[in-house]
Amino acid sequence: MFDKTVYFDNAATTKTDPRVMEAMLPYFGELFGNASGKYSIGFAARKAVEDARKKAAGLINAEPDEIIFTSGGTESNNMVLGYGRWKTIITSKTEHESVLNPVKACIKNGTAVRIAEPDEKGSIIPDSLLLNGEAIERRELTRAADTLNDSPGLVSVMYVNNETGTMQDIEALAALAHERGFLFHTDAVQAVGHEKMDVKKMGIDLLSASGHKFYGPKGIGFLYIRRGLKLSPLLLGGGQERNLRSGTENVPAIVGLGEACRIAGEEAAENRERERDIGRFLLDRLMNIPGATHNGTGERILNLSFKGINGQSLAIRLDIEGICVSTGSACSSGKDERSHVLTAMGLTPEAADASVRLSIGHYNTMEEAEYAAGRIEALVRELRELGGAVY
Repeated sequence: MFDKTVYFDNAATTKTDPRVMEAMLPYFGELFGNASGKYSIGFAARKAVEDARKKAAGLINAEPDEIIFTSGGTESNNMVLGYGRWKTIITSKTEHESVLNPVKACIKNGTAVRIAEPDEKGSIIPDSLLLNGEAIERRELTRAADTLNDSPGLVSVMYVNNETGTMQDIEALAALAHERGFLFHTDAVQAVGHEKMDVKKMGIDLLSASGHKFYGPKGIGFLYIRRGLKLSPLLLGGGQERNLRSGTENVPAIVGLGEACRIAGEEAAENRERERDIGRFLLDRLMNIPGATHNGTGERILNLSFKGINGQSLAIRLDIEGICVSTGSACSSGKDERSHVLTAMGLTPEAADASVRLSIGHYNTMEEAEYAAGRIEALVRELRELGGAVY
């Protein structure tokens, strides 16, 4: 047994980098001013906010005035999708609930929606985005061409799936959307700070990010809005964040997000390779367990099913031994629902219920991976002997 918690749930949240916490501290104390204040500590807070905006923009090759600070991915996604803003939305069945639930609300306001089907690994093939999928009322769509010619429209596809780690070909999807006159949004919460990101090269019009997914504080994120585009605010008030997100700025959290962006810009490439080395090691070991299946294509976020066991039982037993994994999206914790992502990929109910997710971060070590792999191998055997599910 390790003498510390072995944490393999970094897709749920990451540990805040000590350098991020250090950068935040002055803005709880001597530099506590309101960023709208017309005095020295207010000016200092405003400068800190704008410096953080530059760092966030630099991480994705955007311009500072294209960055709006939000509370995180859920708010950013809701700001984009709105409630009746778009005549047509095309998205996929494997999106996060913070996309799918606003889309359901849009339907009630007359938006035509098409939900594209993934393949068995969770990938959205560009052609399938147009040709396949489920047409949902309020306005029935019978042909892809009807969707694509109905402007204004939005295509919204997640960059890296939070449950399986499957990465989409965002550049190709964005190009296809633009070819048909649609704007393109990506929920990049699991990608920003990890994957190389260039919104200009990739043709991204709108992008959502969340600080706590890449070693920043919780409760802070940003929305990239390509220059020239106009969105309506969800919150009305004092007009902060270019009238798009009213409310006194959370300066310490914004500073922390900026520092996380700076660190990611300098260190993400090196960390990415090391994390994937650990992920490949875990995948190789765990796929040697009889009846194991790799759901998706992720190497940093791994989703595996072990035939004949219950994933929740395995996660509970691992927690008792100090190993943190999950059975899907942490944003859905507490719900007794089967993963909509795995179901959309065609997994049987039994296979979906037999799944666990391990997500690697840059504080993980190969020694931890060896320990976790050994315990998973042993516990899968034990659970099968006990009938698969022990709570």
